[in-house]
Amino acid sequence: MLEGLRRSAVETVLTRHAGHAAELAEGARDYGGVVAVGGDGTLFEVLNGIDRAQQRIALIPAGRGNSLARDLGLMHRSSFLDVIHWNGARQLDLMQVTVTTAQGVQSTHLSASTVALGYPAAVTLRARTMARLGKLSYAAAAAACWPAYFVARVQYGDGLPREVRLSGFVANNTKHLANFVAFRGASCCDGVFQVMEMDAGLVKQTAHNLSALSGTGIYEPYAALQARHAKVWLETPQELMMDGEIFRDVVAVDVRILPSAVACNGPRAR
Repeated sequence: MLEGLRRSAVETVLTRHAGHAAELAEGARDYGGVVAVGGDGTLFEVLNGIDRAQQRIALIPAGRGNSLARDLGLMHRSSFLDVIHWNGARQLDLMQVTVTTAQGVQSTHLSASTVALGYPAAVTLRARTMARLGKLSYAAAAAACWPAYFVARVQYGDGLPREVRLSGFVANNTKHLANFVAFRGASCCDGVFQVMEMDAGLVKQTAHNLSALSGTGIYEPYAALQARHAKVWLETPQELMMDGEIFRDVVAVDVRILPSAVACNGPRAR
């Protein structure tokens, strides 16, 4: 695949450290598009580095989760190079996420798939220690993690904030949460994101994991919620997962949908 890319692309570079993909994308703004070869984390960096008004992106999945790539039907293609030259680029939504830490530091990022607190963030951290299992690492990590509760205030749009006790909070732009089908009715181009307020103990969470991993949706314990804007304030600092990346000591998260925010090459979402 790498040799094929080198024959097709104007320039091919390899990332060498965390944050390098974002640096490379920022330095490639004279090109009409960028091909991102990697997982959700690589895509996250590239999206936060390109000029979305002038550039489009082509995604070649090579990670363990590949949430957006799964929604776009890119996981089982015989050739990925046809995606790069596909002329019908489609506009995808992104989530604009502002994170506040316990130290008062604010930062804003773009997410293509998942923003999560609590249990999903813990699963992502555990999956990193199981990287040798490849695409099975998330399933193994989900089985190894125990849900833990935290207290938060949640607000949607112009509604009033309410206090909730949760084991996890997820704002998702895609059907997939890593390689779990967690939001069967979701679309990455409908102008909203999906929300899951999790309140599961071990048994309930295990049943939900098996349902999502199998793709059957036989057990979906949470009401389907949609939002264009959500805010979460945390009673105690938590770890936040954004497209596979971990942000620590987070006390507040602001998520806002950006409709049709980036042009992406690839087959139409299923």
